[in-house]
Amino acid sequence: MSIQILDIVVYSSRGERRVLSLRPGEMNIITGDSKTGKSALISIVDYCLGSSSCAVPEGAIRSNVAWYGVRFSDGAAQHFVARRSPDPGRTTTSAAYYTVGAEVALPESTALSATTNIDSVVERLAAIVGIGLNRHEPPDGQTRDPLSAKLRHALAFVFQPQNEISQPGFLFHKQSDNWVAQSIKDTLPYFLGAVDDDFVAKKAKLKELRRELRDRERALARLEAITGGGLGGAAPLIAEARDVGLLPAGAAPSTWDQAIDVLRAAMAAPPEEQLVRYEESTDQAELARLNDARNQLREQLRRQEDKFRAMRSLLADEGGYSTEATEQVSRLSSLSIYTSSDSGCCPLCDQPTSEQVPSSLQLQSELNRASAQLSRVAKHTPGLEALVVEQESKVAETRRLLRENRAAMESLRRSDDRLVQLRDGATRRAHVIGRISLFLETLPQVADSSDLRREIAEIQREIEKLEADLSDEKLQERLDSILSVIGRWLTEWAGRLELEHSGNPFRLDLRRLQVVADAETGPIPMDRMGSGANWLGCHLIAHLALHTWFVRKGRPVPRFLFLDQPSQVYFPAERDVGGSMAVLKDEDRLAVIRIFELIRAVVAELSPGLQVIITEHADVTEDWYQAAVVERWRNGVALIPADWLGTP
Repeated sequence: MSIQILDIVVYSSRGERRVLSLRPGEMNIITGDSKTGKSALISIVDYCLGSSSCAVPEGAIRSNVAWYGVRFSDGAAQHFVARRSPDPGRTTTSAAYYTVGAEVALPESTALSATTNIDSVVERLAAIVGIGLNRHEPPDGQTRDPLSAKLRHALAFVFQPQNEISQPGFLFHKQSDNWVAQSIKDTLPYFLGAVDDDFVAKKAKLKELRRELRDRERALARLEAITGGGLGGAAPLIAEARDVGLLPAGAAPSTWDQAIDVLRAAMAAPPEEQLVRYEESTDQAELARLNDARNQLREQLRRQEDKFRAMRSLLADEGGYSTEATEQVSRLSSLSIYTSSDSGCCPLCDQPTSEQVPSSLQLQSELNRASAQLSRVAKHTPGLEALVVEQESKVAETRRLLRENRAAMESLRRSDDRLVQLRDGATRRAHVIGRISLFLETLPQVADSSDLRREIAEIQREIEKLEADLSDEKLQERLDSILSVIGRWLTEWAGRLELEHSGNPFRLDLRRLQVVADAETGPIPMDRMGSGANWLGCHLIAHLALHTWFVRKGRPVPRFLFLDQPSQVYFPAERDVGGSMAVLKDEDRLAVIRIFELIRAVVAELSPGLQVIITEHADVTEDWYQAAVVERWRNGVALIPADWLGTP
């Protein structure tokens, strides 16, 4: 589903109507003299498709036209769009007229009014063309905003005005604007189909899966935290339950699993049993028990910390002794460089001396003794270090128990403050039962951890698959494959047009937005090929190849290609004598014919999928060319009829 042009219409300020009818799915040629309005046709269609300014040249057309209109066909319905001509001194207006139907008759000027705005019309036509949700995310580190391909972006591939069709440095419509060039680079992968049509949906799905994964991982982390050791949040509730008689005074679970079982038992205990426990308890019994436990834990912590400090001190002393012994051994070891001598000789120079010095044997004996002591220290130290680590673990465990004790006491005190306002024991028990019930209901179940892990693994697999589908590497792989196919057509058609460097592979370079020939000496981009014939040829084969891909793959691009004077490099306006090709040299005439034969062949192969509209000076005498001519604008015939001129 896309659009082709049925008619281009202009309405005079006096209400007259001029209609240029075109044939969908065929090559349409408007041939004629200069200054007859041929080049304005692209500007008119562009304006009716939402251009931000009216590029129709000042002169006969702008002075006499009140409305510009285009009738499109999408194969199933017809759409008529008209846009009011800007007021004098202005470049644009948003006032537009739009109608749709199975068959739409061209309205008279009296029926035209601003029924909508042009932005709404363009959005409707974008849906008709088939442009769906899409989004280009710039690479990391780039500051430009994400971009969604729209109908206006697609028009870069359908218009080739006279001043662009043989440009050496620019291949696409308005590419000379850096912002437009970047938008072409960003959106062309979508129009080619390298980006999946459900890209945005997959992006949204990936975002949702990542959120679900974070939720599951937090739930698992909470589960592992509360079941990893100690009683956690269960300890205060157990204390309150004992205080109000829901649990016996001796209920003191030591593990998480036991604590949960005890709380569930408290919920299930019959009221008679709860009443007996409550009557046997005193108001401060649980608080007293917690105080006793706290005193015992603090005394235990004090003893453990004293022992820990002593062990650390001993380890430090051993380390100090070891250091000193090591120094002594190092000093004594230097004796090995001297020769042994009697005690009456100096051990350094081996000369007799009157001083009494130790003999080398005595010094060697001292070295052996120090080395043996150092060896024993080294052997004993690892065992002491292990004991220090074990004692440190005991201190940490006691501190944890103290924290749980403190939490239970604070909870009990808060409970007592709240419960003092309550009237009887049954109400107090109901209050605690409610808290236990809420705790158990919101508690992740240990039995569910395997299911949680399985869900996390499944979500991670989905995320990995989506990330692979949406990765830059996957997109580039698909894009390279598409460009390889397009490159085969470029190479074939470059040879058919006998372009310079034909015989070498041609390709479309998306980084440069140019056609490149890969010669043995290296890549030759279009702007380095030289001659207008090569530049023109590169434009033609590139746009024909892109539209061949668009049509075959059903891509959301309008199904028409507008070419303004493709023969201009061979047949400039100053050589136009009634469109006759007789003024051309044989080689130039054959080159012009090859251009139109290639266009005709591609249109025929894709029929009825592609409409090509050509405005020309040349009037080739070949029968197939003459059959493609829809109007000749010569001898006074032009876009604007002569009787419109001078309209106030």
